[in-house]
Amino acid sequence: MPKSLTSESFAKLLKAFSEDEAEASRLYTNLRDSLIRFFQLRGISDPDKAADDTIDRIAEKLDQDTKIEDLRKFAFGVARFIYLEKLRKEQSRLHAIDAFFLKDSESKEFGTSDEIETFRECFKKLYNHERELLLIYFEDLSADELFEARQKLAARENIELNTLRNRISRLRKRLEDCIGKQK
Repeated sequence: MPKSLTSESFAKLLKAFSEDEAEASRLYTNLRDSLIRFFQLRGISDPDKAADDTIDRIAEKLDQDTKIEDLRKFAFGVARFIYLEKLRKEQSRLHAIDAFFLKDSESKEFGTSDEIETFRECFKKLYNHERELLLIYFEDLSADELFEARQKLAARENIELNTLRNRISRLRKRLEDCIGKQK
């Protein structure tokens, strides 16, 4: 995980663009805008953050005195790696959503692609924070790891574990109601 961009790192990054501050600022802004478009075109959910992560990694390489011949070309190489990381993470999240659906439907006869798509549509209707709670709560872990992860989640939310269980139960009920209305 790259460290955050410091003022010294940023100054070094700008110097890598050009010795002229105005020119360096213009080139930096153009690169950042291009990176944002790169991530937008690939459907990354937060292209601004992905662009910033790319720039942070470039600055980190410059801090390590890595010689970079073509900064723009190097930046897009880094951006491709970040895109692949985010793609793997998104695929992992989709797998977690499917696993959650299958856990939720073990006692029922679900499994057709229409039913899974209905679940996904209803899942998308939840707030981001609610989806994140469900994904973490139903993560595919061993029993010990799962209990620890749920305790950490409750602590992060600043609530008791039983309160977290109640919140998850209400979210599942909302999902079941949404799925029932779609049928």
